[in-house]
Amino acid sequence: MEAETAIKPKLSVIVPAMQGYNTVLAALDSWEAQSCRDQLEVLVLCPDAEAAIPRAGQVLIETGSMRLHEARAAGILRASADYVMVAEDHCLPDIGWAQVVLERLAEGWDAVGPALRSGNPARKVSQASFLLGYGQWMNPESGGTVSVLPGHNAVLRKKVLLELGPALERELLVAAFLLKRLHVAGQRFYLDAQATMRHFDKPGWKKEIRTFYCVGLGFGSIRTSHWSWAGRALYCLAAPAIAARHWWRAFTQYRRAGARAGLNPLCLAAASVLASVWACGEAAGALAGVERVTLLVSSSEIKPVSRSEVLSEARSLSRDV
Repeated sequence: MEAETAIKPKLSVIVPAMQGYNTVLAALDSWEAQSCRDQLEVLVLCPDAEAAIPRAGQVLIETGSMRLHEARAAGILRASADYVMVAEDHCLPDIGWAQVVLERLAEGWDAVGPALRSGNPARKVSQASFLLGYGQWMNPESGGTVSVLPGHNAVLRKKVLLELGPALERELLVAAFLLKRLHVAGQRFYLDAQATMRHFDKPGWKKEIRTFYCVGLGFGSIRTSHWSWAGRALYCLAAPAIAARHWWRAFTQYRRAGARAGLNPLCLAAASVLASVWACGEAAGALAGVERVTLLVSSSEIKPVSRSEVLSEARSLSRDV
């Protein structure tokens, strides 16, 4: 089931297919279409590798009953390149993404991140979700040296991740904290405005509310994992301030580039609701602890975008032009 490349790849891309290989065909289409595909290793994390029929050049990693963060750690361990990209099943690279990233890596950067745009910007709730989650890296973005990169969809040195040892799985549960620690440790980050990607959000309030509540569970539990019970209780009382902080960050990024990115100002109202849900999740996560929220946090990131959804959004955007 595996097709190993004879020449060592320059970058290993780890694509999760936790609901089956065929659910991530849209994502794999984008990775296979890269202008320098021959320099990439595409590893697909699949619960049942025997049931999948991969394309030539792809490596299937059977994950069985692993949770997403555990499967990602297994993918990093199997990666052949010196750099790895922990991809999302709903974030698709543009055709020139890999070429731009490889050029930056050749310059010696420790981590390279993409400039992102919403894959389904027609919906206000999707705009709000994107703004809250990825507004800091939203195009138009000038790029350059940065102190923060997104927890997912950034390219990292594999050696640094392997040095984490058994802690790697836990670090990947909420990778945003991992990226912050890497930068504090001296890793040099670069955001390239030409390395562009489309981030798709699942449409509908119900799905977005569940997603942001689970995101909050992860952030709250990890952030307060070494705090006393009294500290966690006080953190819960700060939920309104946490919600305001999330919303203000979204507002700041909208003011920077939201209109030019095609976002409607009304999405800020939707963002206030999602920011409140995120804060409630953080409060609950602080009380529950990491172990109790792990399953929900890990499963909430599994939301593959289908070929039909990608095609539908492309048609919608073409009609709006």
